[in-house]
Amino acid sequence: MIILKSHINPDFDKAYLNNNELKLDAGTTFDHLKELARKFPQQWIGWTSIERPVSDWNDLLNKATVPYMVLSKGSAPDFLRDSIDYVDDTPFINFKEDQWYPTWMMSDNIGLIHSSVLQQETEFKSTGNWIYDLNLFTKIYQSQGLFCYSQLSRERTQISNSEVFSFIAQTKKKSWIFFLLLCQICYEKKFPILAFAKALFKRQLNYTLRLEPIQYSVPESDMEKRYDVIIPTMGRASYLKDVLLDLDQQTIKPQQVIIIEQNGDHSSSSDLGFLNNENWSFKIIHKFIHQTGACNARNIAIAHTRSPWVLLFDDDNRFDKNLIERIFNSLSITKTAVLNMAYLQKGEIESQKTFKQWPFLGSGCSIVHRDVLEQCNFDMALEHGYGEDVDFGMQIRNAGYDVIYAPQIQILHLKAPIGGFRQSHVFPWNNEDVQPKPSPQIMYYRKKNYTHKQLLGYKMVQFFKTYGAFGTKIPWKHYAKYKQAWNLSEKWAKQL
Repeated sequence: MIILKSHINPDFDKAYLNNNELKLDAGTTFDHLKELARKFPQQWIGWTSIERPVSDWNDLLNKATVPYMVLSKGSAPDFLRDSIDYVDDTPFINFKEDQWYPTWMMSDNIGLIHSSVLQQETEFKSTGNWIYDLNLFTKIYQSQGLFCYSQLSRERTQISNSEVFSFIAQTKKKSWIFFLLLCQICYEKKFPILAFAKALFKRQLNYTLRLEPIQYSVPESDMEKRYDVIIPTMGRASYLKDVLLDLDQQTIKPQQVIIIEQNGDHSSSSDLGFLNNENWSFKIIHKFIHQTGACNARNIAIAHTRSPWVLLFDDDNRFDKNLIERIFNSLSITKTAVLNMAYLQKGEIESQKTFKQWPFLGSGCSIVHRDVLEQCNFDMALEHGYGEDVDFGMQIRNAGYDVIYAPQIQILHLKAPIGGFRQSHVFPWNNEDVQPKPSPQIMYYRKKNYTHKQLLGYKMVQFFKTYGAFGTKIPWKHYAKYKQAWNLSEKWAKQL
């Protein structure tokens, strides 16, 4: 690998290959990174601010399982950490300190990138600020399939409002710098007018990076292809039968399918008599329970699984006979422990072509390794509400794993008009004169998984989104009612 030792003055940057110094042209540190990629097209390039022992580089190389990955370790970039939370509503911000976490936030202390990625990039222009360039690059290209992971610490040094406003202007729509200004005025009593004014002259960068050839150049590796399927179901016998028939046609068949059938009527009996009338090519474990709720059902089903891989499925989808084969091919290419497939309704088209880090998790269209399931479960506090699947995704990230989206693997979601978990559930807050906003489950999920400033940013967004929903458009009256609804949501979230 090549090591680029950065200096506060890029004229003093040094590069080494096998302890031999390489000549660098005049330019910024990011320019030097691209220059090395041109000269050495099949090399990992490491950056560092100080001399490092070989063991530090070996740690990074062991983590680098695919070439379309960027890694870093060290202190998080301060210019972002102070305010980016207000405008970034994704799970990639609230990293766990000193453990690997999927985030585009990069440290300039030590890191690693493959030259093939930099070779595909033709539009990015360096600003001359190395830490700014590095984070701008990963922020722009993460959504296009660049896998970004860091092991960061929150060491506070210098804060620059000017940089964070410019960064947001270059990575989001212009309206977000107005939003950030409003948040800083309202929540921090700051008035960074100069930084805001400078950002007005920045434009959003819509660069593209061709990562598809790199992703599909990764050789497939041998892997265990045994899997179980879990399916919670309620009132959808005919739809469930079609799902089982599709599984029965797979080129790689499941070891067992665990079906948790629910009916809240304690005098009811199972609707799934057909399970015993067919000759299935896999074992079926059928549990009929009277406690409704997807979280409980999935947790029960997971407890019955035994295979290395577990497919989380719904009872109203359809798919072709090569679905599982394509899933394992993608797992082999991405080296991930969690893969989320595209879950499309009839007529929907997925334009994304590359694998990418996914901020969500589909509990009806994902495959998860057993190692992950031993550390995560569906939070019963979110039963009958919303957010249990995205919360499960956050548990996965906090356990040191990632959720990868495979848009090429598509499952048809029928959205069955009968059965399922749509029956309204009566919550204690339903009798309140003012209904909590957002729902207490969403408040619970956000308080559990997001930073305080992310929650404040969300609160500001919802203030505008709900404008007029409380029967008034008079600003101070809307604010009073919104504050009451927000406080009620916080109150009930504590009791979940």
